[in-house]
Amino acid sequence: MTYAVILAGGWGERLWPMSTRTRPKQLLSLTGESTLVSNTLLRIAPVVSLSDALVMTSVALKERMAAELASVPAHRIIGEPRPKNTAPAIALAAKLLAADDPDAVMVVLPADHVIRDDDNFRAAIELAVAAAETKRALVTLGIRPTRPETEYGYIKAGSASDLDGVFDVESFEEKPDRRRAEGFLEAGGYFWNSGIFIWRADVFLAEVARSLPGAAAALSGVSCGPEDAGFDDELVRFYETVEEISVDYGIMEKADGVLVVPAGFGWDDVGAWPAVARIWPGDDDGNTVRGDALVIDSEDCVAYSESGTVAVLGMSGVVVVRTPDATLVCPKDRARDVRRIVEALRTRGEE
Repeated sequence: MTYAVILAGGWGERLWPMSTRTRPKQLLSLTGESTLVSNTLLRIAPVVSLSDALVMTSVALKERMAAELASVPAHRIIGEPRPKNTAPAIALAAKLLAADDPDAVMVVLPADHVIRDDDNFRAAIELAVAAAETKRALVTLGIRPTRPETEYGYIKAGSASDLDGVFDVESFEEKPDRRRAEGFLEAGGYFWNSGIFIWRADVFLAEVARSLPGAAAALSGVSCGPEDAGFDDELVRFYETVEEISVDYGIMEKADGVLVVPAGFGWDDVGAWPAVARIWPGDDDGNTVRGDALVIDSEDCVAYSESGTVAVLGMSGVVVVRTPDATLVCPKDRARDVRRIVEALRTRGEE
């Protein structure tokens, strides 16, 4: 059986101040009335049973996720006691699923992505599930690049497998500079790393044991499920001892026989303010304006306000964001560095 595992624990620091720890990106409605996490779950619903989904989030967000995702049983929303990146969360989900279903196939989905073509998305997922089952391989979705993006990692596809539309992964490439990104596009065969993964739970757990033995040892202390009395204590012990590491570094870049399904379904991870400009309609001068905002004699700007009027005059390539709690002004090409503001506020105890 196929299960969805939704990763919903982060909060999108580079979209501050719209996204905050108490109002994270996945609980924002960036593309319509529904939140990103609701869209993620509904998008995968024709492929999996929502009542069997697992949502990995933080303890602080667990109740809000339960309210937002009413179709998911409350005990299947797991509140991580501390952030340890993606590998521990996915490994824990794999163990919980394998305990209930030895043949479980996991579809691992970040909760905060924008996808415009749901039908093509589901077709890619179904192909990846078939590959994971028949090849007993770790499978990822690679997004066909549309620009020389420097904010994404890349996957270099190798030989075609005997499944139409599925390829061996030759290598994972770190986020490139502009020149290398342009070279990837020119060469062909390179795809954006979507962070969407598909595999059998038992196959993934075997890879955890091989590549992250410390995580496997920590995971051995989880002996019951979320409906059992001792689960919360075991969860705390697991997160106290397990190594903090991403699934990309910890597993995918070390594993043999990884497969990629190249796909194109209008994907964006909405990682920073320039991404918001891609998903929100702009004017003839490339300005993106939302809320109580006004832009005059300006180009390539983002202006967003939830509290009072924001006015931008005679500017090029700036981001101006106002919420009830904070205001951000920065060059658009420095938007990736907004995380530094969050870090500075954290040191002041003002996050």
